[in-house]
Amino acid sequence: MPCAHKSGLKKHSSSALFLALPYDSMVPLLVLCLLSPLLVASADPPALKCIQGYDATQAPTECSSDFDTCVTIKDEYTLTDPKFNATFYTCGRNFSCAHAFTITIGDGKHLRHTSACCTTDGCNANLKWGVPPASSRKNGLICPIGCIAATEETCIGGKVSCTDAENTCINLTGTYGPKEDSKSFVVKGCGTRNVGELYSLNGFINGNCYKMRTAIWKPAKSSSTNHILEKSSL
Repeated sequence: MPCAHKSGLKKHSSSALFLALPYDSMVPLLVLCLLSPLLVASADPPALKCIQGYDATQAPTECSSDFDTCVTIKDEYTLTDPKFNATFYTCGRNFSCAHAFTITIGDGKHLRHTSACCTTDGCNANLKWGVPPASSRKNGLICPIGCIAATEETCIGGKVSCTDAENTCINLTGTYGPKEDSKSFVVKGCGTRNVGELYSLNGFINGNCYKMRTAIWKPAKSSSTNHILEKSSL
């Protein structure tokens, strides 16, 4: 005969036996139960893999843990020689991608930049869209100077006519290229308004990392009335 019956104790269900455990025995069990979901949730997710470089057919490679998106960047660059049309693939961050802007520093001298993002392994190989269409359609706004140079003192140029959605005069300075061999740049001219608003972000242009140091922007003037126009949405 079982001891419980021999001693006159009633038979308990398994749950009753658990509840009958001393308090100091229950605490470790409760802590373990509470921590188990947290331990599973805290496991590091696998690193995102993206196409990186200029070749969309290459195998995706792992991004650093700082990055959470795959990015494709397209540039049409005629500011200086050599001119280029380039598509560049890289890892990025969600808050700093999916932007489009244009800059014009003179007739036929422009930068048209767009980017798009996605969040699954290798997805940036298949993102398809275009840069803002090249156009010389002047919109009636002007900026006092258009130039690109290494220093403020050497950035010299005449008035520049803005095109399409460009409604802002910009003055940007910063550096580009690898950290150990970075070069300075100054750009002045017409731009879409978001060029100034994005000045605090770093970005890739033809594979080079550009880091903004300062940005000054103000509404462009009308070439007919010479009055400063208010900012307007793109």
